[in-house]
Amino acid sequence: MSLRYFDYYQQLEEKLRVEEQLMIQAGTWIAQRVAVGGRLQIFASRTLGGVAFEFWEQLPELIPGKLIKNPANGIYERLEGTGQAIIEQVDAQPQDIFLLLSNEGRNPAIIELAQWIKEHEYPLIIVTGFDLSRSIKSQHSSGLRLFEIADLVLDNHAKLHDTVLTLPELDPAICGTASISSMLLLQQMLYFIAQFLLQKETYSD
Repeated sequence: MSLRYFDYYQQLEEKLRVEEQLMIQAGTWIAQRVAVGGRLQIFASRTLGGVAFEFWEQLPELIPGKLIKNPANGIYERLEGTGQAIIEQVDAQPQDIFLLLSNEGRNPAIIELAQWIKEHEYPLIIVTGFDLSRSIKSQHSSGLRLFEIADLVLDNHAKLHDTVLTLPELDPAICGTASISSMLLLQQMLYFIAQFLLQKETYSD
């Protein structure tokens, strides 16, 4: 019996490595904002809420961050207008930078938050399933998907319903990868942020 999930993920890891320059760019942007007193503001759709929380919890003191909560655990995130409840939580400084996580990037709540972020001219980095998001319609009346609003997109290669493996006797497919791939992207980005900030401190001494 083969380790099919491990085999799949080994191939996925190679795809994630291709995004090295984007991870460096994201890390650089965040570090530059933090260096002048900004914070990393983080929000995630329901499916990636655990990833966002874990990443936020792991941020070192060197990188101040704030986790924006998803009201009602994201139950209403598909309803237009519910983004306002998220926006009302935001306490942003001019130097802040935003990171949003969403596999599909099409639900109204996170679209409305992203629109607010860009209207206030904050940099916006997202983690999303790029090909998946491009293949589906927005559920927001603007027709926009998250990747069309963002300044920088990290692709977690999420699949529809976040399932990647099939068995002849079982329908539908099973086994997701989006949480793990998102966390890999974020952890590598975190390393680049810290590396940049520490180098800056060394040069300024």
